[in-house]
Amino acid sequence: MDRAVERLTPSQHILLETLFHELERWNRRMNLTTVPAADVWQRHVAESLDLEAAAAPPAGGSLIDVGSGAGIPGLVVAVAREDLSVVLLEADVRKAAFLTHTAALMGLASTEVVNARAESAARRAELRETFDVALSRAAAPPAALCELALPFVRVGGRLAALVGDAAVAARDAVRAAAECGGSPPAAIGAGIFVVEKVRETPALFPRREGVPSRRPLR
Repeated sequence: MDRAVERLTPSQHILLETLFHELERWNRRMNLTTVPAADVWQRHVAESLDLEAAAAPPAGGSLIDVGSGAGIPGLVVAVAREDLSVVLLEADVRKAAFLTHTAALMGLASTEVVNARAESAARRAELRETFDVALSRAAAPPAALCELALPFVRVGGRLAALVGDAAVAARDAVRAAAECGGSPPAAIGAGIFVVEKVRETPALFPRREGVPSRRPLR
């Protein structure tokens, strides 16, 4: 088992089992995950904790999971890092309902669900450039993700994302990262890319709903 998973306490294991139980139950009526039960500790937990380690949010910091879906990685990180304030951003109403229900059931008092598209949520003063870290698990292609997620990150923070091929993702996102206030993307291992927030995101970004994915900055 992954070392990060081995460091989880018994009470954290219980909370994550609650997440998996609810995920299996809700998955019968909506498409939340295709990961089989036998693989959840590796695919959901270990990979989420690897992503959190790459992002390295500061003690007592804040984190937004962009396109949270099934709560991976956001709910896993909220369990492992009880010191963090976590926002789960999800556009789909039913998935947001799952996240709200499950976070409450798990007793995650410092976790908030925001049911909105990233393009509109990033225009809210209370969300724009306020987070230490933005995380995402394949919520959008790398260039689109930079445009959607970097506006939430404060200068000095970072975006970290799980992707299929980190080297390719880093190359694809160079322009988008630069235009949205980020450093050149860096590949960490095979499946994580990280962008440091080095300056404020121009007011132009993100563009209106759907445009970042249809016409990514490349």
